[in-house]
Amino acid sequence: MTLKRILIAVDGSPGASSATRLGGELALGSDAEVLVVHAVPLPPIVVGGDQDIYDRSLEYLELTAEAAVAAAVEILESMDVKSESIIKPGSPADVILSIAETRDVDAIVVGHRGYGAVRRFIMGSVSSKLAHHARCAVVLAPVPESSSHDLSVG
Repeated sequence: MTLKRILIAVDGSPGASSATRLGGELALGSDAEVLVVHAVPLPPIVVGGDQDIYDRSLEYLELTAEAAVAAAVEILESMDVKSESIIKPGSPADVILSIAETRDVDAIVVGHRGYGAVRRFIMGSVSSKLAHHARCAVVLAPVPESSSHDLSVG
């Protein structure tokens, strides 16, 4: 299978770093185009809530997104892999699936935490949703054991 376009989903976690390195290696082997994608979850809007708190939350999420994408781009550049960065608001799985479909992606690379059944049921799993709904290959990059307690999206 020749890969022409690879989407690497990042969130700033150790799993995202693993996914970035693996996605970069896949791109090097196939000379594929690389899309680095981060979904910005929107803070809930509370009727009668403090607009300033909402605005600061949104600003924090946007800064986190920029940092996550910059870290991934830095890893890819160190591997001599060029990439395009995409930051889009919404649910991580929905954003990733939408971009994968509209950009005709051949593979999605994402960090995989290996949650147990109970935790996965309560929290959900982006990687699980991708594996069930993507119309392309989904590659799960293992997360180092020492960072499995991280609660970032993935």
